[in-house]
Amino acid sequence: MAKLKVQHTRTGAPGYEASATIVEDSYVSPITINGTNIGGTGGDNSQTVPTIRISYLRDTGGAVDTGYIVRQKGSLKFAVNNTSDANTSVVSLVNKLASELTTANTATILANTMIITGSNLANIGTGGGGYTNNRAYAYITYATANVAGNSSPTVGHQFSGGPGGLGTGFPTGNVTVVAINSSTNVTVSCATQTITGNTTGRIQAIESFNVYHISNKFVTEWPTSPAAEQKWRYYLGAPYSSGAAILASQPQWQGVVLARVDNN
Repeated sequence: MAKLKVQHTRTGAPGYEASATIVEDSYVSPITINGTNIGGTGGDNSQTVPTIRISYLRDTGGAVDTGYIVRQKGSLKFAVNNTSDANTSVVSLVNKLASELTTANTATILANTMIITGSNLANIGTGGGGYTNNRAYAYITYATANVAGNSSPTVGHQFSGGPGGLGTGFPTGNVTVVAINSSTNVTVSCATQTITGNTTGRIQAIESFNVYHISNKFVTEWPTSPAAEQKWRYYLGAPYSSGAAILASQPQWQGVVLARVDNN
């Protein structure tokens, strides 16, 4: 697998674009949808175009940092800089959510495949001032008309509540698809917890997966076997947890199934 290209800047030499700031390896594909290039690069988040966002744990017991890729060190290993202090760490991708990272120098890159508006959460019991999930599973139901992106959910992917309802009316932690019941109903596993807020008619639910490999054009899911690798073309967009409007100015899937990778 070719190494991931990393965006960088240089200053023009005297007599040739003298003193000009020149950005290199910003785009690796001329293909655009709604003005956004397909694919992405690593690189400093302060540069002129979005770069791949990576979340990593630098020290065991410490806080999870977000950062940007400085260079690729192996198929699952990258040198990354923290977005705030620019310290460099060498980290390895693991199949975990950012909130689950407990081992030093492990990291995750998030890709999103489905956005659902108006989803409902069911199969929970009532309790107290909100709802208490009294079992290890719940249903997420929705209407086909409310789906943007890949219309077929996948066992092993995770769901999270989107902006406009994040943290209310939806389970927190690892909410993983364990069964596809119909084209509009999936069973998810989740930790027992009290869920406050409205569990019906939610604004958004987002399906995502942790990246196994990433190139400048493709992301691959963690495979259950070598023959089961699922590869997606992707584009970059603001992280869903930021509260930014989903796909308001980003490309729609438009008949070509794309994943959206979080950017800095």
